[in-house]
Amino acid sequence: MSTSTWPDKRRATLVGAAVNLVLSVTKIIGGLIGQSQALIADGVHSLSDLLSDALVLLASRWGSLEADHNHPYGHARIETLATLGVGLLLLMIGAGFMIDSVSRLLNPERLLAPGWVAFGIAAVSVLGKEALFRYTVAVARRTDSALLRANAWHHRSDALSSIVVIIGIGGALAGLLWLDAVAAAIVAIMLGWVGWRLLGEAAAELVDTGLSARELDALAATIAAVEGVRGHGRLRSRRMGGRIFVDVRIGVDDRLTVLEGHRVAERVRQRVIDQLPGHADVVVCLRPNGSM
Repeated sequence: MSTSTWPDKRRATLVGAAVNLVLSVTKIIGGLIGQSQALIADGVHSLSDLLSDALVLLASRWGSLEADHNHPYGHARIETLATLGVGLLLLMIGAGFMIDSVSRLLNPERLLAPGWVAFGIAAVSVLGKEALFRYTVAVARRTDSALLRANAWHHRSDALSSIVVIIGIGGALAGLLWLDAVAAAIVAIMLGWVGWRLLGEAAAELVDTGLSARELDALAATIAAVEGVRGHGRLRSRRMGGRIFVDVRIGVDDRLTVLEGHRVAERVRQRVIDQLPGHADVVVCLRPNGSM
């Protein structure tokens, strides 16, 4: 099992889980006491973060397993599958709060009247979640984890939603009770948007979506410029758990020895790796010139 990045991922996720647990309980209780629908919605948002932390912890652990005979490319797709789950979760929670917010706006007698306790809790939440976002995204960059990066932006969306909650509660304190329900609806939209984006990214990876045409053209130009390459074909790519897999056939002079041909292929492999972001796995297949 690869343990080089697992301790960092585990630490970041456990820190996030602890913060989310405290914030979710505080915001839900504070929303009930302070009579703020928006703060209650924000508390459930933090609770969904706690569930996503559990998914991240499980997926990061299993996704760190080395390749085996059943999974020759490793287990990184477990992270992708967990990202898909987080996206679905956010979409469902967002839909639920949107329905509730619209119902309260259409029935003014159900509108809540938030107090200063709710306002203070929302303000503390912004600071805590923004700090958690910065910490998690730093670890995601260091470990090149798409799932941790997704979880970091989940934290950031919670911080932004708390800002919306502050505005809603502030308006309600000024006598505009409907602003709290509007703030809850905006939080729901933010949840749905983040969920939809995560779903799209995970789905694209699960169906082996490769690099864009522009990126492939740039790689093709790089390969063609390598000394000893007489042509290339079947340039293909796909993404898996933050890694990019590329394979390509290159044509070389028929008169080259096996060792010389291998050196050309290695130059191509290294140039492609240097050009791609993050971790890349590149396979170069040699073909005599003219048999591409």
